[in-house]
Parts: sequence; C-alpha cells; structure tokens
Amino acid sequence: MENQTDARQHRKKSIDQVPENLILKILTYLPVKDRCIVGRVCKQWRRIVQDNSLWRHVDLLQYRLDLAKMWKVLRAHFSPCLLTMKLQGFAHSVGRKRKRVSVSDAMLKELGNRCPNLWLLHLHDCNTDNISAESLPQSLRSLAITHSTWQPRWLKDKRQYLANLESLDLSGSVRVDRFDLQDIAQLSTLSELKLNGCYRIKGPDIEVAVKGLPSLTSLSVNNTSIDQEALHHIARHAKNLDELHIAFCSSVCDSSLLTLTLGLHNLKKINISGCVALTLEGLKSLCSLKKLEVLIMKQTSNLSSKDLDSLKNGFVNDGIEIIC
Repeated sequence: MENQTDARQHRKKSIDQVPENLILKILTYLPVKDRCIVGRVCKQWRRIVQDNSLWRHVDLLQYRLDLAKMWKVLRAHFSPCLLTMKLQGFAHSVGRKRKRVSVSDAMLKELGNRCPNLWLLHLHDCNTDNISAESLPQSLRSLAITHSTWQPRWLKDKRQYLANLESLDLSGSVRVDRFDLQDIAQLSTLSELKLNGCYRIKGPDIEVAVKGLPSLTSLSVNNTSIDQEALHHIARHAKNLDELHIAFCSSVCDSSLLTLTLGLHNLKKINISGCVALTLEGLKSLCSLKKLEVLIMKQTSNLSSKDLDSLKNGFVNDGIEIIC
C-alpha cells in the first residue's frame, strides 16, 4: 500500500515538472471537448486551458451543442482573441432534436461584442429561422451557412451589416433561390461565393449575381442546375475570376468550356469533375488559358495515358497540375 502511494506521488511530481509551455503546446492538438476535460484535472491545468492562445480558432463541427451549452462555452472561453468559430446544429437531426437551436440573436450579438476580431463564422446544419443577419458580428470577413435550413430573403437589405464580408458559402442550403441571389448581388465586397448543391439556381439568376459582384475571384457552383446560359453570363461578367468550380453539372459540355475560355482569361484553377459529357477535344480548348495552373477533372472522361499526355502538352504553362 505504501509503495502504491509513493508511486502516485512520484507520477504527480513528474507531471508537475513538465513545463507549462509544453503542456500548452500539447493542448493545441486536442479537440475542444478534451481540452475542457483536461481543465478539470487541477487548478494549474485549468489555468493553462484558459490561455487565450487555445481559443483563437474554435472548431465545434464534430459536436452538436444546443443554445444553453453554447452560452456556457462563450462565457467561459471566448475573448477578443477569438478569430474563427465553427459549430454544428440540429437541423437534420432525427425526432425532436431537429427543433433545437444552437445560436440566437442574443448570442450572436454577445459574440460580436465579446470577440471584435472574429473574422470567420461557420454555421453547419443549423436552423436559421430564429436568427437575423442583423445580429451577425460586423467584423466578419467570411460567413458559411452550410447544409442548413435557409430562410428565403434572409440577406435582403442586409448589406450595411455585412460591410466587410469577402467570402460567402451557402453550400447545401438548398432553399437558396434567385431572389436570394439578388440580395447577394448587393454584397459588392464579396470575392468568393460558394453555392454548391443549390439546385434552384438557374442561368438568369447567375447573371444577376456576377453582374453585382465586380470583385468576385472565386465561384463554386458544383452540383447545381447551371446551364450554357449561366456559363455565358459567368464568362461575360466575371472577368476577374481566377477560380471556378462547376463539378457534377450535367449541362457542361465541350461548347461550355469554349465559352469560358473566351471570357475568363485570368482563370488559374477550374474544377470540371463529373462533367461526363466532355470529350478530349473539348478539354483541349482549355489549353488557350495561359494562366491556368490547376485542372481538376475526376470522373470526367475515360482518357488514356496517351490522351492525358496530349492534353498536358497542349498547355502553355508547362507546370500545370492535372488532377484526375
């Protein structure tokens, strides 16, 4: 018994001798939940866990926290050091859980007041019917509301509250439609827009968006219903695009790529994965893009090694990366 007590005391002394900066370094690799558990070990570790450096980037996507728990996390750990926050809600949960909320207007306002340097907010699988864009922290430069229940016209007349927004990701929020794109077009500071899986978006809707976003450099509309008309508007009005993702869009064909090459001379990266109607001849039209650096074409065409070599050799940029 005495030997066991001595062993425990020896282990405790060994732990106490570990430098705090080393413990802090180890904690940076732990998920948020594990950090909170570690903070219960002793007063010293609780103090270390509360170090602001551990709470600059908070990723809660692997958990589902209701509003009450989110308030606890906010009050206990969030400070002006917080730069990015990601959380997952209950929008697609089973049964009664789907009615739970993870954020509220009051919480978003408190987040903005407490964390004035927050620049990225990602809400995944959240219900947005109980929050308003007016409550979002005005410091945000990047906003993602993905696979969430989207309220129509949620962004209507909200430009003044999102004056610093540069990136908007609404992927998987399938209720986004042409009226929402009209509202998005008012956010003239946007340089990146992601609408993956928003199948209600059509050709004329894209025209409204790209016309109103002169600073747009990255557009992602994977797995949508965009057609030749939409690509025409992109090529005509989104001249500053250097990155375009149109993967798994069934309407993309050889003539679509030709249309894009005639207008998007600054394109550096394009993703055409899953566009099965494309042929080698159509792909070769991309060779005219002198600045193209990355071509992603997974599940696109059954090209032989000889065809791929022929395609790669046709590009002006010898260092182009083709990902198949």
